[in-house]
Amino acid sequence: MTVDMDDEEIDKESLQEELGQIKQAVGLQDEYPYWWRWWLVEGISVGILLPLIEWGLRDGFSFPLIGGLIAVFVTQQLALYHIQSEYERPTTGIPSWEMWHLVVFAALGAVLVGMNPFFDAIDSNDLFVFWLVIAGGLLGLGYLSLGQLLAAHNIRKADRYAFHGAGLWILGLVAVVPYVPQVYDWVFTIFGVSYASYCIAAYGILSRV
Repeated sequence: MTVDMDDEEIDKESLQEELGQIKQAVGLQDEYPYWWRWWLVEGISVGILLPLIEWGLRDGFSFPLIGGLIAVFVTQQLALYHIQSEYERPTTGIPSWEMWHLVVFAALGAVLVGMNPFFDAIDSNDLFVFWLVIAGGLLGLGYLSLGQLLAAHNIRKADRYAFHGAGLWILGLVAVVPYVPQVYDWVFTIFGVSYASYCIAAYGILSRV
């Protein structure tokens, strides 16, 4: 019997998933790259956002500054969505990037609420550093955890190591900055530039492997 392919709807995603499972079963499935272009977008956007936020916290958030922050954030999200939509999804799925962000921000919010009664006891000159230690510590832990999680999703080692490296980079920065009082007035800018440098370096390496 002849099947008229024009009359029968083919689910391309299901066929692709089945093919991936067959390849994986016989050992032919390569490890998937994990949005390596994401590092470039993340680095540039954070490298712009954090200095702007520090400027606003110090001198006040004017309407042009708020507009600039919104524009950078929206552009970042659109670029990330475009990047994610272009990559082939592993047959085992991939961790939800949106859920990971929600978990990190929820943890950060809970810690900040819990620490709120103690903020008055902290010198105002040290408050930005205190925020950096809390936010950076949670973010670094989040990156390390995500890098570990990717191992279960057939993601290539180079991409997993990039997340591990980011976590260690952030935790190292968080551990060192409080001991350098000379940079207290610029901690967000220093963190943003340092993180952006790591992201751009990670993009350069991952784009070649």
